[in-house]
Amino acid sequence: MVANKNLLNISAKDHLRGSITSTNLTLPIRLAVFNGIFQSDLTTEEFLFHDGGLQAWYSDWFEEQCQAAANQISVQTHQELLHILNCLQSTSRDTSRIQVATNICAICSSTTPTLGLNPSDAKLNASLTLAARIWSSVAIDSLQHFFIPGYFTRWDSDQCLSDALGKELCPKPQTHETVKLPKVFTAANLEKIAGIQVQWTSNLADHLALKDDDKIVMFFHQASFLELSKKSKMYGEVSLSRAPLPPTLLSDDLIDETLLTIALLIPASDSRSRKWFKTKRKGLSLDSKAGLYNAPNASARRIEKFHYWRDRLVILKQAFDDSEPSGIASWWYDDRKKVQWYTFWVAASVLLLTVVFGLIQSVSGVVQAWAAVRALDTLE
Repeated sequence: MVANKNLLNISAKDHLRGSITSTNLTLPIRLAVFNGIFQSDLTTEEFLFHDGGLQAWYSDWFEEQCQAAANQISVQTHQELLHILNCLQSTSRDTSRIQVATNICAICSSTTPTLGLNPSDAKLNASLTLAARIWSSVAIDSLQHFFIPGYFTRWDSDQCLSDALGKELCPKPQTHETVKLPKVFTAANLEKIAGIQVQWTSNLADHLALKDDDKIVMFFHQASFLELSKKSKMYGEVSLSRAPLPPTLLSDDLIDETLLTIALLIPASDSRSRKWFKTKRKGLSLDSKAGLYNAPNASARRIEKFHYWRDRLVILKQAFDDSEPSGIASWWYDDRKKVQWYTFWVAASVLLLTVVFGLIQSVSGVVQAWAAVRALDTLE
């Protein structure tokens, strides 16, 4: 048993020796990297169950971030990136960025000096930025020559990472708003009825943000990453045979509420939403797990149940309510007000039938007149 475990560890280390710029990562590499990020021990079967091993997250976030940072960082392999990340994780929650960099320099000075010897070194700090982005799936700080449209979170040198994230991803104060989130409030209807296009993102800070004069809404679809992040944390808490995990950057409440918004807007129990999401996945690298949650019940859809995303949900719902159908297809899908919907289509049907029957009578009259003239010509 010990020998088998050693073989697994050796295999994982081998997988992590690959270049940070590698693309189309194989399943063993993806699993080894994820277990390294969260210091977990997920099996291949558990990993595969979540979007085939986080395929969408690796292609749309991990690989993209690593390639963007490749020329700016001191790390060259996945193993070195995880070393930086593990150093970051080993510090206390209130440790500032500059102190984290100082700790890394102290640790690496005798083992891997190439990772950084000066806490102010630009490449070391870029490596810290990349590690924080990978750990949280949030665009933390900026990387030179690489622009991500949307929100990014500043992480100043005198600031701890949890505080930096807390400015963007924190629960909002309770209000007395009476916004209703009915079943018709789905991502499919945002596009089909309101004309608000969904733009997929792997940056959690962008989730549910409106842009371009309320014509586009950002939607975080990496549900498998959220589930596995929480699951890995649970493993560390319940298993005495494994080393305890460091606190994750994303709280359980934030993860649960984000998954609830995904279930709210892409409910698997709604046939229109299922068809819409299936169409969206064609040609795009979207997390399949995002379309597998059943719609929340009436109690869970109450706006006061949301603390992290409430403000953005309220704004998005207001934009949805203020919209008017812009074409026949939009009118057909717009059943937000059932009585008005039925009244409109009954009236439209009556009008259409009136026009059709009027045309039939007109054509019939013309045919009869033509036949009468022909009959007179024949008699003459």
